[in-house]
Amino acid sequence: MKKTALLFATALLYSFAFSQTTYTLKQCIDYALKNHKSIKMSENDVETAYARKREGQSVYLPQINAQAKWDDNLILQSSVIPPITSSTPLGNFTSPEQVVKFGNQYNSLVGIELDQMLFNWSYIQGIKAIKPGYDIAKTKKIKTEEDVTYNTIIAYYNILLINENEKLLKQNEERLNKTIPIVKLQYDKGVIRKIDVDKVQVNYNNIIAHQKILSSNKQVALNNLKYNMGMSLDSLITIDTVYSKELVDANNYVDTTNIKNKIEMQLMRKNIFLQEILLKRTKAAYYPQFGFYAKYGGLAFGNEFSQSFTRWSQFASIGFKLDIPIFDGLRTSSNVRMAKLNIANLKEDMALKEEGLKLQMLNAKTTLQNSQQNLLLSKENIDLAKNIYDVTTLQYQKGVISYTDWISAEFSYKEAEQNYMTSLVGYLQSKIEADKSNNNINSYKQ
Repeated sequence: MKKTALLFATALLYSFAFSQTTYTLKQCIDYALKNHKSIKMSENDVETAYARKREGQSVYLPQINAQAKWDDNLILQSSVIPPITSSTPLGNFTSPEQVVKFGNQYNSLVGIELDQMLFNWSYIQGIKAIKPGYDIAKTKKIKTEEDVTYNTIIAYYNILLINENEKLLKQNEERLNKTIPIVKLQYDKGVIRKIDVDKVQVNYNNIIAHQKILSSNKQVALNNLKYNMGMSLDSLITIDTVYSKELVDANNYVDTTNIKNKIEMQLMRKNIFLQEILLKRTKAAYYPQFGFYAKYGGLAFGNEFSQSFTRWSQFASIGFKLDIPIFDGLRTSSNVRMAKLNIANLKEDMALKEEGLKLQMLNAKTTLQNSQQNLLLSKENIDLAKNIYDVTTLQYQKGVISYTDWISAEFSYKEAEQNYMTSLVGYLQSKIEADKSNNNINSYKQ
């Protein structure tokens, strides 16, 4: 009884350890958006930008600092009192030069100081730069989410294509399993040669070998999908192999007015806006700075150690401070020139990027149209080739046609299948690229 219970528990644990979950494309994308490390890093960047936002706002708030200081003047600094000549009734009198030491051996200082910036154009522009910097971080997060979604889709579709290929190989295997006995029977009757039987057997062996290769490739593709989802590579998953085979209208993939809304263009516009604010901040070095300060504290001193903590006297002051830049060796002028050139380059780059995205969109439409035509033609050819192969096989079994005619039909059928797979790969890839160029990647989440 105990042995049976142990075996049952072991089997149960084994089934839990190796249980698999079937994921649809939407579930894969949802999992990736929640678990991929690059998403978490982009979220941290947004939080960092928010913290930087509060840091930038702090520069115009009062700055208060307290200070406590104690000095032991081991050797007091000496000063020289020059000779002094004075007139007296008895005549002129000149005192000799004297070397004296000022100060006390021990000093203590305790105080508090407040600084309030009243006008600093550089700080003002820095505060203005906070919001676009924060917006850029949030937009980059959206871009990261799009990239993760795109990579997950590509990895998912690679597995779908392998599944389609496995189906074709399975059909070929079943077809040859039915054909091989007939070919061997005809060889036994002397109708065909031994080499003809060997050719069929070679085709069958190639299918089995290809199936093993696809099995290995499928595991690699699954690992790639788990990596792009942010899932542990030790996890066991399967994917839902059902997908829409409806062909889309390629004319819906050429809305060039949508280019300005692409995340890449949004990022570039926000960056240019930020750089224009930073240019104003650079120019702020020409402006004066005006501030207010207040100090209050106590000072104790004496030549005895205890006096530096008991003989206190207060001090306090308030004031205003004005700094006026006059000449900085043309440093600010050079920085302004470099900032303007940087903005000019960013604008040129944005125009170039917009043209590149437009080209990408137009090419994606053309590629999608071509891949659709190739897929339709390949699908039609595979249906025709299958019909020819079925009829030829029946005629061959009845002895109406030669082995050469039958093997030619079988070869044409396999070639049509391979062409269909190539066309299917091309179509799915071109559709994903067309969706990406038209901001439709998020439609895969639905």
